Order: sequence, then structure tokens, then C-alpha cells
Amino acid sequence: MLHTAFANTSSDAMNYVDEPETPDALSLMQCVLEQMDYGLALVHMPTRQIRFANRLAHDGLNGPGSLRSGLCVTEGRLNTLLNVDHAQLERALLRAQSGVRALISLGGEGCTTSVALVPLNAPGAAPFALLVFAKQQLCDSSTMALFARERGLTSAESNVLASVCSGMRPTEIAQHHGVQISTVRSQLRSIRLKTRCDTIRQLVETVSILPPMARHMASVQY
Repeated sequence: MLHTAFANTSSDAMNYVDEPETPDALSLMQCVLEQMDYGLALVHMPTRQIRFANRLAHDGLNGPGSLRSGLCVTEGRLNTLLNVDHAQLERALLRAQSGVRALISLGGEGCTTSVALVPLNAPGAAPFALLVFAKQQLCDSSTMALFARERGLTSAESNVLASVCSGMRPTEIAQHHGVQISTVRSQLRSIRLKTRCDTIRQLVETVSILPPMARHMASVQY
């Protein structure tokens, strides 16, 4: 099992002592990546081969989510769905090989998304980079449910909270749930009291910085 221990030093920095990597440690780290509500993939920059991807990244590269990510895998190599984005990806990969991070915008009008390319410059390591895909929604439903339960929200209030965080206005929420606008306003007051938020904006900000916990999904090994 992966173990870390604090080493006593004279500085404020914290040093970690790790046990040698084992198959159990590798599996544990893969499980860690699956818990994040971000698509994360490891790409070998010179060959553009994907070596690992969690489920969210896999869906962004191969599944229905590929229409939103703007990236795909063609003949085992990282590529772009649109030809116009290919040069941008190539430039980002070249910059990453020199240690420079990149944020690329992909897709056409009305369907633009971003992917970060972060070089991993471990000493003596192969030239890999981490692909970090943009989130598809403000907060995952499982995280929202945990937050609502922890703050004592009712089922109806939880639904209103999810609607607010998806960008719906009170009138739209009332129409969507088939209730009076006065009911929605009353629910919003109750939600603000239970979450200790003075305004809807503060409520959305509170939800936006919740820990990015993903739904339980199996990892995909390339």
C-alpha cells in the first residue's frame, strides 16, 4: 500500500517518504483519478499515444462526450475532431515538450470547449503530458446530493438547487417543476438559510467550489 510519512526538516517545506511502487500502489492511484470529476488522460507527447485515461477522459475521447471535448483517438493517436483544430493541438504538444503549459479551445461556434495540456517533467521520465478536460457541468449530481443531504435540504429543495446551478431562473424552475413561482421563492429562501448563503450568487459560488467528486466509474487502461 502506498504510504507517505512526514520527514523532520529545518524548513517549512514538507518532505514525503514513499515506499517503492507496487502493483497495489498503481491500482490505488488509478482509483484516485477515477474519483475526480475531471477527465484526466496521460499522453506520450512525441507519439501522441494515450497511455491512460479515466472514464471521463475515455468518454471525451471515444464516446458521446467526444462531440464536446473536441479530441478523439485516431489509429491509436491523439487527434482533433475538426481539422481546423489540428494545428492548435500540434503547437500545444510542441510547447509542452519544452515544459510550457497550454490551454487549447476546440470546436465550432456554440460548441466550444477547452482542454489543458500540462507537461509532466519528472527527472528521467519519458515526455508525458496530462490532458485535463473541461467539466461538462458546474457540479456532479452525486456531489450535489451529498451537499444537499449534509445541509438538510428536502428532495424538492435539492431539485431547485440543481436547477439554479444549471442556470435556470426562478420562473423557469417553476415552469419546469410545475409549481407556482411563490413556491420556488419560498424554497430558495429555505435553501439559503440552510446553506448560510445570503444570495443566490453566493449559493452558486458555494456549490462551484465543492470537491470535484465524480460518479463511481471503472477506469480504462490503454
